[in-house]
Amino acid sequence: MTLRGEERVPERTSGENLDQLDRDLVNLEKNPSSRELLGSVFRAVHTIKGTTGFLGFSRLEQVAHRAENLLSKLRDGALQLDTERTTALLDVVDAIRSLLARIEATGNDEDGQDFSELLERLSSLQVAKKAAPEKKVHEALSPPAAAPVDGQVGRLSSSAHGRAGCGRCARGSSRSA
Repeated sequence: MTLRGEERVPERTSGENLDQLDRDLVNLEKNPSSRELLGSVFRAVHTIKGTTGFLGFSRLEQVAHRAENLLSKLRDGALQLDTERTTALLDVVDAIRSLLARIEATGNDEDGQDFSELLERLSSLQVAKKAAPEKKVHEALSPPAAAPVDGQVGRLSSSAHGRAGCGRCARGSSRSA
């Protein structure tokens, strides 16, 4: 950790853990039944929450805590990972990066940015849907088969978690673990 004024900025959290979290979420989207990946994502968010809470960054702790609650239910099997939950977790990574950049620049996480919609979405996604069965990410991301060409069925290759122009999917395939 480095000192910035009176505050300590958690470099390991902002660097290694976020990069690993990003890679794990991209891989989890491809393999939503992986207990190992889900555990890794949970541990990274748990570490961020604990470290930032200890250092007094309450807004960052609140975002991480709400994400940790959702991840706990996913990890325990009470919920299934679907496209809405995956998108929310990717949005959490963006929020954490934004807040950490603020901390590194100013020593605090107060910037007027409103995370209330994200926090509410994370809370609402902790409730199992009852009306219709949830689609698992791999089912929801499987595009319909293309018309046969020369006797073969083609498949579209893209991530479809609902985020227009998401660069994470393209970056995720070129990152090394």
